[in-house]
Amino acid sequence: MISDQVQALLEESSTLEPWTLTDREIRAELKAAARAAAALQALTVRLTAAAEDRGLPREDGCTSPAVWLANTTNVSKREASKLVSLTRLDPTRGTLTRERWATGRLTTEQAHIILKALDALPEWFVDEQHDDAEATLLEHAREFGADDLRRLANRIVEVVDPDSADEIIGAQLERQEKQAWDETHLSITRMGRGRSSIRGVLPDVQADMLKTVLEGLASPRRDGAIFRDVDGDHSDAEIGRLDHARRMGLALCELVEHLPQDAFPQAGGVAATVTINIDYDDLRERVSRATLSTGASMSASQARRLACSASLIPVVLDGDSRVLDLGTSKRLHDRYQRIALATRDKGCSWKGCDRPPGWCEAHHLVPFSHGGETSIDNGALFCFFHHHLLHDSDWTARLSQDGVVEVIPPPRIDPQQRPLRHARHVKHRPRVLEPA
Repeated sequence: MISDQVQALLEESSTLEPWTLTDREIRAELKAAARAAAALQALTVRLTAAAEDRGLPREDGCTSPAVWLANTTNVSKREASKLVSLTRLDPTRGTLTRERWATGRLTTEQAHIILKALDALPEWFVDEQHDDAEATLLEHAREFGADDLRRLANRIVEVVDPDSADEIIGAQLERQEKQAWDETHLSITRMGRGRSSIRGVLPDVQADMLKTVLEGLASPRRDGAIFRDVDGDHSDAEIGRLDHARRMGLALCELVEHLPQDAFPQAGGVAATVTINIDYDDLRERVSRATLSTGASMSASQARRLACSASLIPVVLDGDSRVLDLGTSKRLHDRYQRIALATRDKGCSWKGCDRPPGWCEAHHLVPFSHGGETSIDNGALFCFFHHHLLHDSDWTARLSQDGVVEVIPPPRIDPQQRPLRHARHVKHRPRVLEPA
């Protein structure tokens, strides 16, 4: 029985002391553990499908297979639902994917992405087209991680039916967008002690627009990005010391505070604006509190800060108002060049890095100190970490003839120094079918 073998594996792995292993052994053991975990999850899905066929969830008094799996294995209902969803896919598709998953050569996430992509192909596709799609995605799975594989899977129809790809993808996007709008919701709930909880679902496009703004505000490299205490006073804690979720929360607060009032909708001739109810003398002096028009209370120090950002008190903000000297403006890429770089590179150019443009810095492919000009063709976006890696190590980068930034590994990594491209720039090449 497989349970006996699993028990033996658990007993052996529990006695393993990682500190006794060499670097090579740690890498090997980690890969072996990942393969075993994937194979066991594939087995879990097959056993769950068999249990549902036999009516075991109902027999055990569970309302659904997902609830039954969660109760039986002590996983979360969310994880159980994800595994059960794999039992709903067409069992006649993705045979090779299921085989590789069962032997641990694919992770559960990779198998889920490929099987879902195959299941979403138009019903009029023939077996040969399904096989081409599966072969292409399995090939990508060898090179790319789950996030990049998901992006490529969303465009897999370009391989199997390039003539109809635009029409098919367009129809899929319309269905997804309609469903996203139907499921869009937002709730703001008071939690007490001056806090509120925000929960909701947004369509991807609008969520990305919001995220792009917040990423730019939350970037640890942004000039003037500082941490503020809850009472509005500045502290000496740098924004770079905060984790990503904390920075994003502070960025949302900053965005809300700086929304342009002239862009608000008008109702009865009055803009939808929250006002601070505090008289002028209290604003100047350190009184205890102020009140919003919504009824919420705040400290007077925060009221003064909000009044400042609302232009009731003249302030000079960073950004467009900041004066740059001539030398800096020549050495650094300007705002319009960075927009062009963001449009071209779409984020950090390092393969596998998911940092968005707002977190990236403009890198001179030919160093400025070596005569490199500050231009779009000599620029490339890299995140803080990879930008430093390019300057502090023997990695290099270049702009290829087709306008894609390529990273060149040093010989110690790849003796052939084959250029690396980010998956967002990988273009599917339609397979050429032999004439019948």
